Amino acid sequence: MKKEIRAACAGAAVLAAMAWMQDAQAQRAPWWERQKAAQAAAQAAGGNEAVAQAGAAQSPPPQQAAPAPMVRREKIEGPGYTWIEAGVVRLDVDLYDASEHGNGGYARGSAAVTDTLYVFGGYDRVSKQWNMGSERLEIAIDQAEIGLGSRLSLSPRVDFVSEVSLLRLGAKLDYRDREYPEDDFSGRDHLYAGKLMLGIRARPVQNLELWAKAGYLRVDDNLLVDHSMVGNIGLQYRFSPQWGLVGEAEFYEDARFYRLGVRASF
Repeated sequence: MKKEIRAACAGAAVLAAMAWMQDAQAQRAPWWERQKAAQAAAQAAGGNEAVAQAGAAQSPPPQQAAPAPMVRREKIEGPGYTWIEAGVVRLDVDLYDASEHGNGGYARGSAAVTDTLYVFGGYDRVSKQWNMGSERLEIAIDQAEIGLGSRLSLSPRVDFVSEVSLLRLGAKLDYRDREYPEDDFSGRDHLYAGKLMLGIRARPVQNLELWAKAGYLRVDDNLLVDHSMVGNIGLQYRFSPQWGLVGEAEFYEDARFYRLGVRASF
């Protein structure tokens, strides 16, 4: 180790000595030689500067770098909340150990009020008719709904929704007997209910929208219809940016609505 340290010190000393000798020789050079060398160095520096200026004048200005191409990103769209819809509806009823169904139509719509609030409403009407010789019985059931909904974005394509609405449930009965017209009877009645729904709306791909909701229906006191849990599932397939085909099922404890319609989104 000591030898290596000594060799390193010796090398440093040799380099320092060589540098000192060059400085000493330059100091011992005659005065006129030092002046001549300085003048030659000044002329060389001036020539290099002139060449640089001439080259700068002849060279074209540097071109600016081309802007980076813009990257077009796909716009991610979530579920829509402004639309109108119409179609056919089927109602299955299981009440008092009897199972019946009726067919009809429906119309409904929704409008976004703010980024997080929307209003919605709809109307369903189904009917069923029985013919027994000279007797005819027809029953029609309708449901009107209006409500307010709120959405909370969970991701660009998924929303959590909460909805509260007021329903008017109506029924009409019409009985006719051609042989005994004095027995004809017609009457109608209605009741009100409140509904609360919580669920998820999602748009996993551009042309498909899905939703699933659950809640509770509270009905005015009556002798026929009780309070009920509610479930709702549905989908929309968009065959264009504005038009889509909708299928939906809505479940109550004693009744089920099945809807198939066409929706126009805005």
